[in-house]
Amino acid sequence: MKRAIIKGVCLGCIFALALMILSKVMNQGNTDMTTEMGEATYPVLSMYVGAYRVGSLHGYAQNMECAYLRDNLQPVGADRKINVKIDTYGRQIDEIGFEVRSMDGERLVESTPVEKYEEKDGEITFSITLKDLIENDTEYMLVFLVTPKENTPIRYYSRIVLSDSFHIQEKLDYIMDFHNRTFDKEAAVELTKYLESNAEGDNTTFSKVTIHSNFNQVTWGDLAVERTTEPRIIIRELAEQTGAFNIEYLADIKKGKQTDYFRVKEYYRIRYTPDRMYLLDFERDMEQIFDEEAPVYVNDKIMLGITGDKVTLQESDGGNVFVFTVADKLYSYNVTDNKLARLFSFYGNTEELLDERSAYNHHDIRVLTVDETGNTIFLVYGYMNRGRHEGCVGVALYGYNSVANTVEEMAYIPYDKSYELLKTDIGKLSYLSRTGSYYFMMGGNVYAVDLQSLEVRTVVTGLREGGYHVSESNKMLVWQNGDDLYAAKELVLMNLNTQNQTKIRAGAGEYISVEGFMEEDLVYGLARERDVRENSTGITTFPMYCLKIQNDDGDILKTYQKENVYVVGSEIEENQLTLFRVNYDEESENYVPAENDQIMNTEEVKSGLNKLSYVVTETYETICQIAVKDEIDGRAMKHLTPKEILFEGNRSVGELAGETSEKYFYVYGKNGIEDIYVNPGKAVDLAYRTAGVVVDDDGDYVWKRDTRSTRNQIMAITENEVTETKGSLAVCLDTILKYEGISRNTQRRLNQGDTVFDILEGDLQNCTILDLSGCSLDAVLYYVNKDIPVLATLEDGNAVLIVGFNELNIVVMDPVDGTLEKRGMNDSTEWLEENGNQFISYIRKD
Repeated sequence: MKRAIIKGVCLGCIFALALMILSKVMNQGNTDMTTEMGEATYPVLSMYVGAYRVGSLHGYAQNMECAYLRDNLQPVGADRKINVKIDTYGRQIDEIGFEVRSMDGERLVESTPVEKYEEKDGEITFSITLKDLIENDTEYMLVFLVTPKENTPIRYYSRIVLSDSFHIQEKLDYIMDFHNRTFDKEAAVELTKYLESNAEGDNTTFSKVTIHSNFNQVTWGDLAVERTTEPRIIIRELAEQTGAFNIEYLADIKKGKQTDYFRVKEYYRIRYTPDRMYLLDFERDMEQIFDEEAPVYVNDKIMLGITGDKVTLQESDGGNVFVFTVADKLYSYNVTDNKLARLFSFYGNTEELLDERSAYNHHDIRVLTVDETGNTIFLVYGYMNRGRHEGCVGVALYGYNSVANTVEEMAYIPYDKSYELLKTDIGKLSYLSRTGSYYFMMGGNVYAVDLQSLEVRTVVTGLREGGYHVSESNKMLVWQNGDDLYAAKELVLMNLNTQNQTKIRAGAGEYISVEGFMEEDLVYGLARERDVRENSTGITTFPMYCLKIQNDDGDILKTYQKENVYVVGSEIEENQLTLFRVNYDEESENYVPAENDQIMNTEEVKSGLNKLSYVVTETYETICQIAVKDEIDGRAMKHLTPKEILFEGNRSVGELAGETSEKYFYVYGKNGIEDIYVNPGKAVDLAYRTAGVVVDDDGDYVWKRDTRSTRNQIMAITENEVTETKGSLAVCLDTILKYEGISRNTQRRLNQGDTVFDILEGDLQNCTILDLSGCSLDAVLYYVNKDIPVLATLEDGNAVLIVGFNELNIVVMDPVDGTLEKRGMNDSTEWLEENGNQFISYIRKD
């Protein structure tokens, strides 16, 4: 009952908040003028590999952080020549030039103007030849500067790599042949030898087709699909044998006078051999463009079509109004008034859809609030295709006034990294409070923007992975105070609606750890200081003797505590909390695994009155629809297109204070950024499982799914053995340092309590030390293949070095035995797994 009353009060406050913000903000300055969104004006730049157009680069209005722009990789041959085309769309260009920079953008390698180019029918073509200043097999950032008449330069970014060993022509021929054959069932029979059709493939939907789908799904079933636009090739990753590519295009299906359009994106990961090509992975995403003018209203349903799980829906408190996003378009439907308004889209009509500038989908939309009258506050974040912020990356907050049928920008937050990185941050925290403050996270810091004054304040800085959590609604935020995740004495729980902060402190002789939220209820644990252990490699065991679940009023809803049972981790999924537990074994004086336990949240979650559902149709297979609470009269429906309110000046917030000192590792895969970690081992493990890559903040590779050599051994490392004064771990560390040209006696530092990381980070200053615990042996052999040894620590406290491999064995330097010997690959994999797969290695930095 108490929760229901509180919820009712909150809903009323949200309704009042929306009215207050919309009325106050929309009355600032000159608000008597409205207009349509400005047209796209930026040219599009493409490069070529042979006859294939690749890249389709979209321009940026400002300098960007190069290390995070990984959309395209352009291979460069031995002649260092690149052919370029610019689609100007009628815009006059005064100057063209280019720069070559290091991947972090800090070092300028070359800056050259383009003196000669040809211009015809809205296209500019030219060739550039890079100076002999770049190294083979090293990635650089190529930046084109295109200056329109009486304007500042527009920047276009692409990675480049100089190599003649990529077999790029053969790889592009293969993926385009595969792509073309899917539209011809007879020709596509040849593709069956590449597919891996099995039970993993979902053959009930065209929204996602994979290498595991059957032949009929891959060849479009009974869909009479045709390509509307020429396919655009994007090169994601290249190695000597392997490559990852995207093909993007617009497709259509004609049904009498009606034409349905679809955005299609294909992913290929392939391997080249002189004998044949191998398809390692294939995925095709298909998303229907919702046409509000089409006959898509049937009884109480709005038929959205083939969309997969990309559609979002949010309704007002009473369900009278709901807003939904589909294919980067935001709509609002008023059930009572039978009005459908398209609140936002960079493209509207077919002409704009066919314009690759307007239809460029490197942005997202997120709804913050919607009230019963239809007033809505929402975000558009990412690359801005057109309008006031064309060519910028940032977060724009908009307010829709349902009475005036207008949309107005309320605030704009600029950003100088990639859309994918911004998407990750916005996904962590994005919340509008009842007091009119917008809370968001960027780079481990939390900020709040006052939407009336546009003042920005820093709420908390330096949040670390595992040291903070956000509730499901984003209303509640909790973080640990202190620099050490495993020695925190205090949590801070903040209600972003009220700005109230509650401090939760550990008892004497205890540490506290935040585990997460079950809906809005906080889960945290307590551990005794004497129970927390750190081994010589710096890995900490944090056994919590007690877990507590607390609501935002400070009431303890549940305490979990059992004799000689410790929780060392947890996982929250929907209404279930899974506890990973250990017992303390007095004989071995170690913690041993125990059976997992679960805590269930039995509180019923209220469902909405307007819901998304999926139905199976004969031709389109599974489609998405909205089940509306009342029947829809499609013929009488009023279609609204709001105007944009003009205002003087700009509404950009000031510079965000607070820099993070945390080093991050970014996992890139078929979906762009798959995840971001502070722990490199977690990043490498995910990249290994998803056939991705890991890069650091400088854009340097930390790990990638290369085709490994059949054999390799670091011949400079020979056998060594323990002595009375030097243990196996010290021998391994001394060997690593000697291999890198440094002479040390590390046993003394180990005796003083220094960890492996303390020692290696202190001595290998031009390297990044990597905790690869939890990775498989197969994954860490990547480093041995690069002539970098891998340290493996064992449960008995000893250590070995992995310094070589072949197809059947690894080569191990074991100081206890004083040997350098081959050990079977399968036996070694099992042996190292039994010892926890505790690996440490490093990468060299220039």
